[in-house]
Amino acid sequence: MQNKILIIGAGLGGLALAQGLVKAGFHPTVFERDESPTSRLQGYRISIRSLGMHALAALLTPKKMGHLSMAKVADVGDGFTCANEKMDPFFSVPQGQDAAVQFLRSELRALLQEGIDIKWNKRLVMFEDNGDQVIAHFADGSYADGDLLVGCDGGGSIVRELLPSIYGDRLGSIPKVTDSNRAILGGQIDRTPEWDMLLPLNKTGLVRFLGPNSHYMGVCFSERADRSPTVFWAFSEEVKNRNAPWYQFDQGLEYRTRILDHCKQLMKNEPWHESLKKLVYDTPAEGIMAPWLVSTTQFPDSDQFPMAPTGRVTLVGDSAHAMPTERGLGGNNALEDARVLSTLLASSQEPVGWPILIEKYEREMFARARIAVQESESAAEYFRNLRSHS
Repeated sequence: MQNKILIIGAGLGGLALAQGLVKAGFHPTVFERDESPTSRLQGYRISIRSLGMHALAALLTPKKMGHLSMAKVADVGDGFTCANEKMDPFFSVPQGQDAAVQFLRSELRALLQEGIDIKWNKRLVMFEDNGDQVIAHFADGSYADGDLLVGCDGGGSIVRELLPSIYGDRLGSIPKVTDSNRAILGGQIDRTPEWDMLLPLNKTGLVRFLGPNSHYMGVCFSERADRSPTVFWAFSEEVKNRNAPWYQFDQGLEYRTRILDHCKQLMKNEPWHESLKKLVYDTPAEGIMAPWLVSTTQFPDSDQFPMAPTGRVTLVGDSAHAMPTERGLGGNNALEDARVLSTLLASSQEPVGWPILIEKYEREMFARARIAVQESESAAEYFRNLRSHS
């Protein structure tokens, strides 16, 4: 198939969509703002449940599905425990029928890049839609034309933000991704037998420690890309000042140090268990990750689709439905978006019929995403109430 499909964003959702389209016989092009595959770390671990695994099975060839095992994180447990800052458990959830498979994000992303035409250092600044074609314009002055443009560029999606200015009053229903005023700061440290002893609750899987002042800390065992074992921690706090130096992350050691110092100060002033304080205090500055500002989504009251009146532009993943992290549903729904969209497009040989398919995709995607966002927000509220009443 020679139809041109432009995918903006080489995160997991965009790459999974590209894999599904290639499998269906298309030749999509992915445009990514990062300078290279390794220029920006995109998290450490991701939990893929049955929804995401079934989507991957449909999107990938059997050979590539067989390679997924190389991206799995070993010996980390699939259970979940919720505890207070003193490491006293509230409850534990053992591995169940829908237990998540833990993957290294970097390795999963590398696998999804295989065989995909990716243009790096391409930051979208504008697009045009003449009804028959979409033309994407990039910051370096280059452009690309296609039959369909798919925004897979995350919660701060440029594609989504451009929709009102491009289509005006003709615009259909679009989601509004909003800041939840919460940030996640974290890092990783070498896992040693000592940490297995100091963090006994983590032997069965991820632990969420609920602390004072609306702070919480997620801790799990993980691995680096070279398979060296690590302990990964993520500290969550309410954002009071977006201009604070620990949110202005530029990958340099100076900024990593500021983030680490901020986390140390927070824990010093609160009654966290000594093992959790040690986890943060002993983390080297180079082990600190970029801050993650958590978003959620407000969906329009009316369901008017497709979003773009021509059906030539649509959204996948966090671009359409960013959500809190509490249920781990964001990545799984992005993969399911990719599966649904690639399957629908594969059912039609001609772009002239795609607007109807895009409308069908968006109706299904929005209905599912509303539920996922609500479940994620309800889980976040549950944890807040659990700590406040303990």
